[in-house]
Amino acid sequence: MVDIELLRNEKTRQATITALEKRSVELSRVEALLSTDTAWREATKKLEEALAQKRQASDKIASASPKEKQGLISGMQKYGHEESKLKDTVEQLSKERETLWRKIPNIPLPDVQPGGEKDSVVIAESKTPTRDATETPQDYMTLMGSRIDMQRGAKVAGARFTYLSGDLARLELGIATYVIDTLTKQGFTQVIPPLLINEEAMAGMGYLDQAGDEVYKTQDDLYLVGTSEQSLGAMHMNEIIPSEHLPIRYVAFTPCFRREAGSHGKDVKGILRLHQFDKVEMFSITTPERSEEEHQFLLTQQVSIMDALELPYRVVRLAAGDIGAPSAKTIDIETWIPSEKAYRETHSTSNTTSYQSRRLNIRFKNSDNTTEKVHMINGTAVALSRLLIAIIENHQSTDGSVKLPACLHPYLPFTAL
Repeated sequence: MVDIELLRNEKTRQATITALEKRSVELSRVEALLSTDTAWREATKKLEEALAQKRQASDKIASASPKEKQGLISGMQKYGHEESKLKDTVEQLSKERETLWRKIPNIPLPDVQPGGEKDSVVIAESKTPTRDATETPQDYMTLMGSRIDMQRGAKVAGARFTYLSGDLARLELGIATYVIDTLTKQGFTQVIPPLLINEEAMAGMGYLDQAGDEVYKTQDDLYLVGTSEQSLGAMHMNEIIPSEHLPIRYVAFTPCFRREAGSHGKDVKGILRLHQFDKVEMFSITTPERSEEEHQFLLTQQVSIMDALELPYRVVRLAAGDIGAPSAKTIDIETWIPSEKAYRETHSTSNTTSYQSRRLNIRFKNSDNTTEKVHMINGTAVALSRLLIAIIENHQSTDGSVKLPACLHPYLPFTAL
């Protein structure tokens, strides 16, 4: 959730509203939150006053005369009735306030431009060239043949599921191992997290308010993770972390599950958009002062991996209207796909500032013994299905074979597909 003090405070309110307008957040939504927040605070103050009066009356009863006691007891009953009504009011307003508050997305950082999908800004490009435009590259499905079996995947599980087999399945594990080795050398701790998390954790990470229809829910009221960010972020829920332990950097390799509810008719063929896919995810917890620096650090790891894999790409800063609700700033890497003659998103890294940590109550302790909310940053190290497409198509030879980049050779019993 956003820091509501930024909206309460007259000095910061307008700047915060203006920033939210970049995400097309209507003023009426902010006003509704502030109105309910004011009513909640006033009702809470009245409840506290009623409780104080009740305590005062209770303290007086012990030393009061029989005649005074009767009046004090009558007053106690009056305060008790008022207390009950005020508790109901505070509880109702608290629920309304929480609902309105959770629907406000994160405040975009100052360098995030307004607009939507078409307003992304390319901020860097790789030195690896794209394939010669005169070539006619084959698409990855043709090159891999039966090693990508969408038909059997659909037979067993439905659309957007697949079987990967043979050297292609081995390649996926080799890439994951290479990436994890690379990141652990950079100070990341490898984690094998839960793939099922409870509602408090999933809601705390901000994935139920605006994207709840994308999440798989089980009969036990647990949610399958759509990215290991969701379980890594909730790992320190309700904890206070000593500042000297920050930043904490995690890397996890997990299956991910997404319903893709809003993508009917989009990328329905092949493995670009699946309901189940494997991913290596980076996650960092840090202080507000180091938040931007840490975001750039995660981006640097992504770029380094892509350069080692010898893939042509561009780095794109998304516009405010095109980032997820928890994010204050998102940078994507889009990789060139020769058969499509287009760049497609393969990586994303987002700074969610204190949006998730405020929901999850994750704080750090300063040297002066005060506490603040941590900042949390996530980033794709590799989304395997999409990266396989990029490697296969960009490293294909005219004879239909695929020569693998040198960085993967130590992790595989072959150097070509």
